[in-house]
Amino acid sequence: MDAHIGYMAIVSEQPEVLADFYAKYFGMWKLGSSPEGDVSITDSYLNVSILKRRPGVEGASGRPGLSHYGISIGDIHEVEGNLEEFAPHSNIEQESGGLHHGEYRVYGPNGLPISLSTRSFGVSGTPRVLPRIRHMAFNFPKVQDDQMDFLTKVFGFQEVKLSLKRREQGRSSRFGGDGSVNIALLALNPEFSQARQDWVAKDDAEEERLNKTGFNHFGFVVEDKDALMSTLPAELQELVKQSMTTVDMAEYRIHDPDGNGIDISTRGYEVGYDQWVNSTGRTITSAERFATV
Repeated sequence: MDAHIGYMAIVSEQPEVLADFYAKYFGMWKLGSSPEGDVSITDSYLNVSILKRRPGVEGASGRPGLSHYGISIGDIHEVEGNLEEFAPHSNIEQESGGLHHGEYRVYGPNGLPISLSTRSFGVSGTPRVLPRIRHMAFNFPKVQDDQMDFLTKVFGFQEVKLSLKRREQGRSSRFGGDGSVNIALLALNPEFSQARQDWVAKDDAEEERLNKTGFNHFGFVVEDKDALMSTLPAELQELVKQSMTTVDMAEYRIHDPDGNGIDISTRGYEVGYDQWVNSTGRTITSAERFATV
């Protein structure tokens, strides 16, 4: 079906501060704001809505920070039909619509809300190449096979080649894509801890961020990672993590002023089966991706 990731929501006490951060370092710009203090920004492809924390807007699981994501759809009736066939226990709810929210909401098998919009979440025009949000990652206590099935069967996403390889290896992480954005479904188990063994948290707060369940972090593809890193203020430079060979898609992890995790990559993400997008601005195969370090 005609569906793609088009939205993500962050709940914050300081939406304007975050909007300024993403404008300065990632070239994002404002779509609009609300009297309540919500701010929506874009990278030209996604609507990133930074919602002012207040009663009724607490974030997923009642926590501020990265909350949930959204899928742009062509026809809500097609989604209804797919849900009836593949996920009969998942109901469609109404959302408030407008610039900062979807028109509908569903919940995946892991309980994470997914906003839906038939209006592309207010984003139109030709998407730019770089920098672009190309990755969203979610942590859960168990392998997310049912959630991957939900995305592929209800919305037509693909499980990517790297994910199928990891299945063969008996590994628990799953990766899918809509052709533009990679979704990582990560299980919080010993394998997960081993994969980030080189990312040692400097304090309990950072350890909590690394192990946060639900929407954990997201990632940009940028043209020059080193140039970006050199511009970061000192207080954010302290949170920089350089990934090792155990991580296939990102080279660095930084945090925004609220502590939300952001992966930085030039080597790219697999956004469809055997389709990687990287800093060259073109799509490459898995063989091309792993031919270089």
